Amino acid sequence: MASKDYKAIVFEIKGEKRALLLATIGDWPFNGFEEQEENLIAYIAEAKLKPSFYDDVNLVCKQFDCKWSELQIPYQNWNTQWESSFKPVRVGHFVGVRADFHPPFSDVKYELVIHPRMAFGTGHHATTYLVMERMNDLAIEGKSVFDYGCGTGILAVLASMLNADEIDAVDIEEEATANTLVNMAANKVADINLFTGDINVVPKRRYEIILANINRNVILNTLEALYERSSQGGHLLISGILKKDHELVEKEAGRCGYKPVLVREREGWLMLHYQRI
Repeated sequence: MASKDYKAIVFEIKGEKRALLLATIGDWPFNGFEEQEENLIAYIAEAKLKPSFYDDVNLVCKQFDCKWSELQIPYQNWNTQWESSFKPVRVGHFVGVRADFHPPFSDVKYELVIHPRMAFGTGHHATTYLVMERMNDLAIEGKSVFDYGCGTGILAVLASMLNADEIDAVDIEEEATANTLVNMAANKVADINLFTGDINVVPKRRYEIILANINRNVILNTLEALYERSSQGGHLLISGILKKDHELVEKEAGRCGYKPVLVREREGWLMLHYQRI
């Protein structure tokens, strides 16, 4: 029987180099990341470790001139690891994100209760924060929404709270979609159509709003497919993009038929808002 334990790969890195490292390993089979003051911790299920994994870790650490270490996390204890570091997050007076063991917010319009587990997307990372912030500016009520790479489901759940008409969400990781179901229940949300797999497992249809908080490589490889799923005049919010990759993504988005609307930055990460021409 495959092990259910996890490995925590602890990279001793901070600042701009950390953001670059995170972008580099973002499409590795990690289930989640935790940023500490001096370290970046990447969690991976033992069952997903390939023979070349540690060689790849050594190579990337040589590239970024950083050290790494490894921790064994028994399956029974993984949630405790997240709870110990999960602090409430708020995006102005628009939305607050907390765990069920935190007291409720008193001065936000919407409140999300998130059980992060091993899925990405708690609002702590700049990319999730930026997308939620921009969602406050969009007229989402009554619109069709696609959360591409849903992670914890935080953006799809927020879209439901904003009264989106139809919501589809997908993630390639089974742990992520299982976590999304948990978070849907925690927030009493039942109107999200959830899929596990790549973009091709989602029935083809057009959306008025697409949320894609993933990473540069996945975005670049699927911009055409996302364009085909955008309605005329539809909006695409992209995050998981570093400042240095802005021009590359902008060029590909333009080639596919999107026009730029807005760029926002937080901690070196970008939220790119496009619209289908």
